[in-house]
Amino acid sequence: MAQDGLLGKKLIIAFTDERGNALQKSPEILKWSVEEITSEEKKHPVGEENEHRQVLQSGWKGTIEGQSPNTAYDDIVDLKQQYQDQFGGTLKFVIFTTETYKDGTVRKYKYEEVTFDGYKRSSDGGSKPITNNLNWHATRRVKQ
Repeated sequence: MAQDGLLGKKLIIAFTDERGNALQKSPEILKWSVEEITSEEKKHPVGEENEHRQVLQSGWKGTIEGQSPNTAYDDIVDLKQQYQDQFGGTLKFVIFTTETYKDGTVRKYKYEEVTFDGYKRSSDGGSKPITNNLNWHATRRVKQ
């Protein structure tokens, strides 16, 4: 059984645009997910007993979710829209993560060519906080 803290005691996430400019406000992140995107190629040559399998990595994807103490989530969506209106393309971002484990190990990753989609906002009303959700996709992850 895993001990407390072995899945990442502390996680820090930072965002920049593709030019390296940090976002003016960082979104509050309560939930972070990351998943490898792969494709599979199988070959079964005639006359051979074994099937040959190759798994190719084609990127990373995930979701960030958090509350709205500021306009950071809307700012990301607005920046995307402004870029599309001005240049006709998709604004790309960079995500930096730093994980500090219970044993003191630190892992840093840089997710490159990040695009965001699927923005969602929800609220239960009353004094409950507004939550935001953004899906992200990166072409690669580089260990720093």
